[in-house]
Amino acid sequence: MGNKGSKPRKPSHSQHLPKVGSSTENQRLQRDERRAIGEVMGLGDGAGARIVVGISIVVVVMALISWITWL
Repeated sequence: MGNKGSKPRKPSHSQHLPKVGSSTENQRLQRDERRAIGEVMGLGDGAGARIVVGISIVVVVMALISWITWL
């Protein structure tokens, strides 16, 4: 038997996993899969890549607009 001051068997921060097939589990799996694909492509967590892609799209659209108005 353990003493009253001994370490608990279960940590206080433990959390149950969602049931298999539930919507929360499916969302978690999709998020993990997207993150893994981004890491394989060399995009890291994806936040910086989204910013770069967004800025490049804005630049391309602005260039197209200026090119059309120049003609």
